[in-house]
Amino acid sequence: MQEKEQKKKFHFPFQGEFQWKNFFRLPMWIRSLFISGAALVLLTAVFFMAGNYLYSPQKVARDYYEALLSQDWNRMYDCCEFPEGQFLSRKNFVNAMSYGTSGDEESPVIKNYRMRKKATDESSKISTYEVTYTLEGISEAQKDTVEIARGGQVMGPFYDWYIVPEKLYASDVEVAVPDGAELYLDGIQILDKYEKAESGQEEDGTEETTEKAEESGNGETIYEIPYLFLGYHTVQLHQNGRDDYREIVYVKDDSRLEFLPELKLNDSTGKEITDLVEETVQSFCEAGMKKDSYSKVKKYFSSENTVQKKAEQAFQDFCDEVADEENTGLVNLAVTSIETTVSNTDGEMKAETVISYTAERVEKRLFFFYQTVTESGTKTLDLQMKNTNGEWKIEKWS
Repeated sequence: MQEKEQKKKFHFPFQGEFQWKNFFRLPMWIRSLFISGAALVLLTAVFFMAGNYLYSPQKVARDYYEALLSQDWNRMYDCCEFPEGQFLSRKNFVNAMSYGTSGDEESPVIKNYRMRKKATDESSKISTYEVTYTLEGISEAQKDTVEIARGGQVMGPFYDWYIVPEKLYASDVEVAVPDGAELYLDGIQILDKYEKAESGQEEDGTEETTEKAEESGNGETIYEIPYLFLGYHTVQLHQNGRDDYREIVYVKDDSRLEFLPELKLNDSTGKEITDLVEETVQSFCEAGMKKDSYSKVKKYFSSENTVQKKAEQAFQDFCDEVADEENTGLVNLAVTSIETTVSNTDGEMKAETVISYTAERVEKRLFFFYQTVTESGTKTLDLQMKNTNGEWKIEKWS
């Protein structure tokens, strides 16, 4: 009786030694549940293994050094997180790093690679790692230290990691250029907001911004660039009336950069100013001899109110010398030659003009006697020019 009961007792197929034939005797729903559970465990394990590899300090550090060695600057840029800055763009980074390299060099291959955490700054959550690796064909191990920080959450328990690239850029870099020159850095015009102001201390100890560098009388303007990649950069200076200046410069730290060349006056500007001065002299004399309105010559002078008032008074003084109703005064004026020399001194465009002339003047002698006096001579004018909306105007004269 007991033997019959034992024969009827159910044995789970996995008791004892596992046999596939017993597994296939199970009902379909049990087999499906078992397979699904096993697949879930396997996928979970693969998910965590892949996640721990793809989103880890070790992975971003290896990518960083592989990109550095292979000169893959775009990939290297992706491994880092830079401060917000107009001059820390991907394009500027690639240009700064790639200048002077052909890109045809054979890239070293990393063989053995390991990382060891040295310290963690709890306030900034930045960890310092010591990286050791060997390159194929080179027996000596390479060592370096790198700072890595945790970024935002990607999915589940995984986070982005990025290199803290403080060794790749400089901060608060001063750039000195001549007054009046426009500065272009890597094709970007440096605006007035980057001008550095000089500061002084008042007696009560408070700091007061006194004036910008361009007003300090030292002939230069100083800009302060918040962040700038270490490496090569293109510097260009532009100033109206002068030839552009261009230079490739290597930035190795936050040291001050000075670009104070003597920008040469270009030929077209010199001719433009010379023609303007000659036209002004001729028009001034012709309008004055006819005692025309000042409006005939107004256009040659700067539109500033003080300049216009001074020019109008000078024109009126000249008209007063022309013969009046009594037929005394200047009756004829001929400009025989005009020689103009244009120069650019201390950021100011100047013109020295020598006018040769012949004049006839009627002078009253005793009672009803008049005498015509002819004279010849030269007059030198020192003019200071100003470019307004692409047009040269006379701003000062003596």
